[in-house]
Amino acid sequence: MPELALAEQHGISVMPVRQALRALEAEGLIVRRRGSGTYVSETLPLSVAGATSLEALYSREFATPASILERGNTAVPPMLAKHFPGMETLSFIRRLAFRGETPWSYGTLYVPARFAAQLTTDLLTRYPIYRLLAERCGAEIARSHFEVKAAPAGSEVAHYLAIEPVSPALALMCVTFDKQGKAVGAFDMHFPADPFFFSFETPH
Repeated sequence: MPELALAEQHGISVMPVRQALRALEAEGLIVRRRGSGTYVSETLPLSVAGATSLEALYSREFATPASILERGNTAVPPMLAKHFPGMETLSFIRRLAFRGETPWSYGTLYVPARFAAQLTTDLLTRYPIYRLLAERCGAEIARSHFEVKAAPAGSEVAHYLAIEPVSPALALMCVTFDKQGKAVGAFDMHFPADPFFFSFETPH
C-alpha cells in the first residue's frame, strides 16, 4: 500500500510509516522500486537465510558510507568492449566500500555516460550500483553475468583492502544487462577472501 494509505489505515502520521519501511528495507524484507512501489522481497534477507546472498551484497544501503576515490570517463576497457559495442567511452567510479570500519570491497564501476548525471557522489557512497541503475537510471535489469576467481592482491588492491600484498583476494567481474539484452553496467571488484563462504545446491 502507499505510505499515505498505510498511515490513514493505522491512524498515524506518515513519518513513522516511512521510518518503519526504511527499517524493513534495511533488513532486506522489502524492496522499493522508484516509480513502481514497495514490494515484499522475493528472497530471504541475510539475517534469515544464514548465508551470503547477492541481494544482501548488492541491494541494501551501505551502513558505513563508501569512499569515492575517483570518477570520470575512460576508454572502454578491452575486457568490456564486446558488451558495449559502438561505445568508445564509459563513465567510471572507483569505490571503496566498508562493513563497519573494515574495508569490504574495492574496484571500479562502469556505466554508459548517459547514466553518469543521475549517479551523484552522495548516492554512490550509500547504495550499490544495481540499486542505483534500477531506481535512479530507470534500467530494467534482467540478468547479470558473473566471473569469480581467486587472485593474488596487487599492491593497490592490498592497500585499499588492508590485506597483505599477494595474499588471496576474491576477484569479481560482472556485466549487467537490461530486458533488451543491452549492457547497462559493469564492475570489476576485489574482496578480501576470508569473509566468504559459498553454499550451493544443484538439481541432478
